Amino acid sequence: MIRLVELGQVNVSLNTVDKLARALGVTTGSLVGSKPVARQEGDAPIEEVLARNLVSARKGLKLTQDTLGQRSGVSMFVIAHIERQARNPSLQTLARLAVALDLSLEALLSQ
Repeated sequence: MIRLVELGQVNVSLNTVDKLARALGVTTGSLVGSKPVARQEGDAPIEEVLARNLVSARKGLKLTQDTLGQRSGVSMFVIAHIERQARNPSLQTLARLAVALDLSLEALLSQ
């Protein structure tokens, strides 16, 4: 599975990426970024970080969930579930949201 992830041949969930990051002792955001950052004791759960960043970026651009959904091709219902921390999105879904928000995937997943 790890080999397929490294080759970009599988669309993994956020929880899977978070587990890999934890096993490597780095933050989830930095695992998909350019430079690994050591995980600190007491770091917020990745679902919370993602939800906070998604809401903040969306509101900063004055977008509704519906408008973000139209820009990204991600259902507004999926966006609402992510913002409520009730969904384990795939990296592909998160990448589409990051592009629509003009953010890197690393920024979307970092505290």
